[in-house]
Amino acid sequence: MLKSVWDFFNDERGVENAMYSILMIAIVVIVALMIGSLVLSRGGELQALSGTPKASLSGVLESSPPTLRINHESGDPIDISKISLAVFNDDDILIGTTNVSSDSGVLSPGMQSSAITLNGSITPGNRYTVKVISTQTRQQIGMMVLVAR
Repeated sequence: MLKSVWDFFNDERGVENAMYSILMIAIVVIVALMIGSLVLSRGGELQALSGTPKASLSGVLESSPPTLRINHESGDPIDISKISLAVFNDDDILIGTTNVSSDSGVLSPGMQSSAITLNGSITPGNRYTVKVISTQTRQQIGMMVLVAR
């Protein structure tokens, strides 16, 4: 049987599948654009932070003479010569900073540093916060809350 011209224009059997295809392509393109803009907007920030190691640290703080031994528990290896230590008392007042550029070596997880001489006075029994900072990127690598012996 031959269809008339008007029957051809009123036939909507293929419209549904075409609409699904167009909507799926549009959704994929929108998601790809969102992910791309997110990655490109954070690209410089990610690049700057990529060289900063992060580590879980603990330590032993001796008061006489003021020294610190760092225990590297987990995380990225730390180049000892490229860190500085900032020591704060319990009132969050900076007591002293120490650049550790004289020591050399890499501190990997499971290792302990040799005794690092600290600037500032440490009182036995007091609690101190020690922040380990990368001298290259000025980012904090780790932090320890210790009681001086």
